Amino acid sequence: MARYTKADLVNDLLLHDAFSSRSKKFVTEFVEDFFGTLADKVVAGDEVAIPGFGKFSKYQGTTAGKLNGKFRPKFSAFTDFRNAVSQG
Repeated sequence: MARYTKADLVNDLLLHDAFSSRSKKFVTEFVEDFFGTLADKVVAGDEVAIPGFGKFSKYQGTTAGKLNGKFRPKFSAFTDFRNAVSQG
C-alpha cells in the first residue's frame, strides 16, 4: 500500500477544475487551512460531519483503558465512503 501525502493531495487537487487556475502555494495553504479548521473544531468539542465521507469527533478514553481518560480524535465513516472503500 502506498503512502499518500499532503503533497500528493495538493498535486491531485491541482488537476481539478476548481483549482486548475490556482498556484500550488494557494492549494497547499487551502489544504493546511482546511485540516487546521477541522482540527480546531474537534479540539473545541464540536462534531464535524462531511456528507458522503464521515464524521470527526473528540473521544475520551476510559480511565481504565490505555488512554487513561485522555482525549483522542475519532473518525466514523459514513456509508457512502465505507462502501466505496470496501469495493476498492
